[in-house]
Amino acid sequence: MKTDHTPMRLGVTLPAPALGHHAAAWRHPGVRPERALSFDHYRALTQTAERGMLDFVLLADAPGTDPANDDVPEAPHRTVGGLEPLSLLSALAVHTRHIGLVASASTTCNEPFPLARTLASLDFISGGRSGWHVTVPLTDAEARNLGMDRPPGKAIGYHRADEFLKVATRLWDSWEDEAFLYDQLTGRYFDPAKSHAPAHSGDHFQVRGPLSIARPPQGHPVLVHSPGPSDDARDLAAGWADVILTGRPAAAPPSAEIGALRARLAEHGRDPDGIRIMPTVFLVTGRTRAEAEDTYSALQNLLPTGGRPEAPGAGPGSAFLLGSAQEVADVLEEWFVDGGADGFVFLPSHLPDGLGALVDHVVPLLRRRGLIRTRYTGYSLRDHLGLSRPAGRPEADPSRFSSASPRAFEPVL
Repeated sequence: MKTDHTPMRLGVTLPAPALGHHAAAWRHPGVRPERALSFDHYRALTQTAERGMLDFVLLADAPGTDPANDDVPEAPHRTVGGLEPLSLLSALAVHTRHIGLVASASTTCNEPFPLARTLASLDFISGGRSGWHVTVPLTDAEARNLGMDRPPGKAIGYHRADEFLKVATRLWDSWEDEAFLYDQLTGRYFDPAKSHAPAHSGDHFQVRGPLSIARPPQGHPVLVHSPGPSDDARDLAAGWADVILTGRPAAAPPSAEIGALRARLAEHGRDPDGIRIMPTVFLVTGRTRAEAEDTYSALQNLLPTGGRPEAPGAGPGSAFLLGSAQEVADVLEEWFVDGGADGFVFLPSHLPDGLGALVDHVVPLLRRRGLIRTRYTGYSLRDHLGLSRPAGRPEADPSRFSSASPRAFEPVL
């Protein structure tokens, strides 16, 4: 049970494209599917989340699809992905001031140096607000787009992911914080003694380094992972993630699963209280329960009569919450206080109205109860989440974090 005054952390996942997480979202009269590739659409959604003072927006990705073999034919918006998330994050950074911006990127179809450089650049562009949702498994369609006959086995995928993260974090640490002097009088642009090339040679990667950009404002962009049920997936999350996305479909506090994750964090030598564990929640809400039920019925009625699962769109293990704003706030408070969750990441049923209902109806109730912030008090995503900044000593284990408070970094506006 939580007894401190730590605020509840909140995030939202925007699917690719950002039309909603319900299988029939694109057909809802409040959704405009022709805006699936509109930057203005994503900007409005992200600014709505920032208006609600959420901690971050997570931009999902689908780098490969096969419309001819789609498992959900009534949801064609799932077969044609939205905008590429890293490019989109860069554009959103200049249209927001506070909210964290997290993009999905796979360790299976990228290389450490260019991805580490891109994420470090995004951290500077956003003023220290970037995060990386680390994804590993590939679908058959994604693998074929990358020159593979089939996806690599999960064991190989997670072994590669572990090495990928080791290389990426060492690249971010390849320059000390004060390495760049910019001393025009002496002609010293940087101090070479404060450069530390990783010179990595492993099973999957050979990377010399150092990174061709200074150390990011946050030290490392915030690492987010959604572990599957396998031990390899959970070990990757326990060894590297700053934020672990989890959940359970049962309408009960997810205390057992969260307790098991915290125990695994301790086994990996990490402080269980220094990592944020946030269940994902497929959400349908409104001012009243009747309003929420009407919204859900309208979405369900757009699906074929013979195939209407209870919560179409909820990811594996995601909780499903349907009810008035009051009812949703009550459940979230119970899960936060008694279940040990550090916060929640929402999967709105349809967009933009589903996100608007969260921000306009649920968030004010949580704020009145003293559960969430009344204003942004820091600059970086690590500030928002209460995460320590990595120490950055080249000889230190890159998965360990300093106990010092995150360095303040004020963006130039």
